[in-house]
Amino acid sequence: MLDDDVVLPRGFLDRFLLCAERAGLRIAQPAHRVHSHAGWPVTRRRPGGAVRLTRFVEIGPVTAFHRDVFAALLPFPDLQMGWGLDAHWGAVAREQGWRCGVVDATPVLHTVPVASDYDRTPAVEEARAFLRDRPYVTRDEATWSRRVRLSGA
Repeated sequence: MLDDDVVLPRGFLDRFLLCAERAGLRIAQPAHRVHSHAGWPVTRRRPGGAVRLTRFVEIGPVTAFHRDVFAALLPFPDLQMGWGLDAHWGAVAREQGWRCGVVDATPVLHTVPVASDYDRTPAVEEARAFLRDRPYVTRDEATWSRRVRLSGA
């Protein structure tokens, strides 16, 4: 999935998919560059490695899903903005034993701040209602990350 307000580095797709595959990620996202508009600190690029395992992968600006997760995560529920869906994905990934992670090797630039062109209040209310009866990772759980070595690298 790709937002329309993201700038990708040259050679992004091949490198991103290679890193995600070698790390065994089932849900992945590229890290945010330093000046990118990121909603979660765990998604900001960290130097010193190519991939980090995380408990959380955000819904945008770029999200990749391995085909193994399709049956459990697709189709997406009928939500207006999708806020909270990513927190639920983290809980489902934990239950299923799927690896989630951030690819630091391919940082992107999200050019527009989240909720800069709409009122965030309805999105937050929708997320709370969506998560009320579903498992999800908490904000504290979403901060965890650990570097991994890439297989075949």
